[in-house]
Amino acid sequence: MTQTFKEMELAGWNEKASAYDLYAGKITPQAVEPLLDAIAVEAGMQVLDIATGPGYLAGGAHQRGAIATGIDFSGSMVAQAQRNYPDALFYEGDAESLVFPNDFFDAIACPFGLLHLSAPEKSVAGAFRVLRPGGKYGFTVWAPPERHAFFNIVLSAIAAHGSNDVALPEAPAFFRFSDPDECENILEDNGFMDTTVSEINLSWKPREPNDVLDMIYKSSVRTAKLLELQSSAARDNIHQHILEQAAKVIDAGEELPWPAVMAIGTKPG
Repeated sequence: MTQTFKEMELAGWNEKASAYDLYAGKITPQAVEPLLDAIAVEAGMQVLDIATGPGYLAGGAHQRGAIATGIDFSGSMVAQAQRNYPDALFYEGDAESLVFPNDFFDAIACPFGLLHLSAPEKSVAGAFRVLRPGGKYGFTVWAPPERHAFFNIVLSAIAAHGSNDVALPEAPAFFRFSDPDECENILEDNGFMDTTVSEINLSWKPREPNDVLDMIYKSSVRTAKLLELQSSAARDNIHQHILEQAAKVIDAGEELPWPAVMAIGTKPG
């Protein structure tokens, strides 16, 4: 691929913003209240939602009476967020190069955004700069595939029928921050103290097997591209594997566990 990782992510989210609410939008909002609680959001606070996507966390902060601002590099996502939460503030902005003044926000969160950044360290450093002393910053990412049913199904299908050695642009490891030590390291290396890392239990119940394929292609970028770059024969076999595994879950009347890792740090006062 000639695209950089950042260019691939931007193009993908601009294309898929309108479908997000219907797929991943059934899951990621489940993390909003735990994350808002963890960063202690209350009425009257200035709150920043980095990589806001369709605006779920900023919208939740606004509903608590906070002055909520969401930024995203995807103009299509910003437009979707503004439709979802017309009374919150949303702007196009680069998570790796925040333009806000020092010590401005009372609380900051990046829900599932670090997974999509070329330089997550820059984003965490920027959050530290614009957070007031004593304020809390938090981020969420997905738990590792051995504890995450969806990724276990998808990655097992690729391992059985395809290859991870495809021409994706160079990028940070997708599950880097699934490791609590990596979460603590990036927070502490950028000045945060009193760090905590925990797991929150999210879930999703697909109605039919094709919902799982739709989740991939309509609500992800890197995972979708990983499948798109397989050979035609391999991709067909991967699809069939995923559909079979999804059918087992649905036939059993079960939900797919979708756990997330939540990391929190405080800026010294």
